[in-house]
Amino acid sequence: MPYIDWMGKDDVKDHHKNIEYKTIECKESIGDIDSQNMIIKGDNLLALKSLLPYYASSVKMIYIDPPYNTGNTSWVYNDNMDSPLIKKWLNDTVNADDLSRSDKWLCMMWPRLKLLRELLKDDGVIFISIDDAEVTHLRMICDEIFGRNNFITSVCWQGLDTIKNDAKYFSNNHEYVLVYAKNKVNAKIKGQKRTNEHNKVYKNHDNDPKGNYLLTPLNAKSGTENGIYTYTFKNNTTWTSPKGTYPRFSKSKLKELEYNNMIYFGKKENTIPQKKTYLCDMDEYIKLTTFWSYKFAGSTRQSNGQLSDILSKGIFQNPKPKKLLEIIINSITSKNDIILDSFAGSGTTAHAVLEQNKEDGGSRKFILIETLDYAKDITAERVKRVIKGYDFIGKDKTTLYEKKLTTSQVLKPETMDKISYEVNKTVEYEKQNYTKIEKTFKENTIKVTGIKDIKTFKDGIGGGFKYCELSHNIFDEFGELNSKLTFDQIAKHIYFVEFKKPVNKKTINAPFVGTYKNQHIYFYEKKFLNKDLKDLLIKHRKTKKEYKQLIIYTAKSTVSNDTLKEKNIIIRYIPYDIKDN
Repeated sequence: MPYIDWMGKDDVKDHHKNIEYKTIECKESIGDIDSQNMIIKGDNLLALKSLLPYYASSVKMIYIDPPYNTGNTSWVYNDNMDSPLIKKWLNDTVNADDLSRSDKWLCMMWPRLKLLRELLKDDGVIFISIDDAEVTHLRMICDEIFGRNNFITSVCWQGLDTIKNDAKYFSNNHEYVLVYAKNKVNAKIKGQKRTNEHNKVYKNHDNDPKGNYLLTPLNAKSGTENGIYTYTFKNNTTWTSPKGTYPRFSKSKLKELEYNNMIYFGKKENTIPQKKTYLCDMDEYIKLTTFWSYKFAGSTRQSNGQLSDILSKGIFQNPKPKKLLEIIINSITSKNDIILDSFAGSGTTAHAVLEQNKEDGGSRKFILIETLDYAKDITAERVKRVIKGYDFIGKDKTTLYEKKLTTSQVLKPETMDKISYEVNKTVEYEKQNYTKIEKTFKENTIKVTGIKDIKTFKDGIGGGFKYCELSHNIFDEFGELNSKLTFDQIAKHIYFVEFKKPVNKKTINAPFVGTYKNQHIYFYEKKFLNKDLKDLLIKHRKTKKEYKQLIIYTAKSTVSNDTLKEKNIIIRYIPYDIKDN
């Protein structure tokens, strides 16, 4: 498999391992105080590393919308690299004149993608928005990090719903959403829920009591010559695959379909028999295609309007539409899954999660990370208003007249005169009831819309979140455990370092940390004495808790090596053994 190389790759390849853990301190609760949703303000690289002790291998769906690196917007890569030369190079502002901006962009993305992969569940999936500027490079590093065999698809999203006539060559109306699994064998993409639009192709041509069905030919383009046969149905209709094609089903399968009344013969004698596929037998979901139109998944223009309704006009450039995130969330998550967005922006992901929970009664949890200063005033504020409700100043539109015309009707002057009269009459009658009357003719449809300027209160949809910030380092400047940490924070970190998974407990009772595969961890901060060992063994006997191994984290132990070996106990010393390995 080919690999991509770039300036700085050697310096960032293992950079995610050297990132310090920090604590995450929640400053404020919005809405439901028991909510486990979080919006974290801080460097997303540090935040992702700090989430590992709590959420490693726990996140079902990740969506990120990183900087597109087109040169239109400047950005600064500010990860704390060890090499002074690479640090100076990376910290320069990246803009259109920077010929190494792709190298810097890849340096920024690599460690973040490495950590994101660690947070994904084994059946988890990541969705990454990107455009033409870096899509090829992104594919190559994702192939390295997630594995080429875990690439699922590249969705083409029509994010622009108007033509850019000032474009030099083509109006670029699309972006991409790359989709990778942590382990594709386990990933399940549900697709999209069926709608009446999907179902309208199913008909009932012969009053079949089982209901509507879709007709499928009995022949296929591929097959083998020795698989060709002639079949005579009970009504004496004879069928064989047309020349150049092959039977889609074996002879025995065709006989079974006939027995189950799943063959349609038509009303004329020369109708070719076809297989019935019943709507009632179809799954609730259908497969998503790899092209998402703006009508299906929304556009940036529509999302600008949505955000303006909630906050104010022009407050954020090109937010992703809620519809896009709703499609992604609905396609992959179940009601109790965790969703992560580490380039949170305007907070669309959280909004979509809350809407989905309201729709199906789910308890999905979101974790949003935003590095920039607008994390509180835009990201969190939007989600707060969606939860609690907000004053809405906008437009209420009512269709007053609508008529779809055929081409022949459009070409008849007398027909158009009549319609023109009806339209003008409607406008004259309704104009005092609306701020504005809008007339449109699109796709052979004449439409008159009444528009009212309105000011009202939009009810909140409920839910809650905690607004958090990155706080203390796990280790102080001397490499010792930070004295400001609680036992709970240290214990969760110890458990993760030992087992590379989060402890499955909300509260931890000192000195017990947790257990995994019958290995029990304890934390004695100052020292572990013979008396502590005696008390521990008595406790295990009383509770009849057998153990495979006891793992003790402590600064000092006075228990002899022979005793430790006899009792199958391992001592790990703080701070050295608590550091990520």
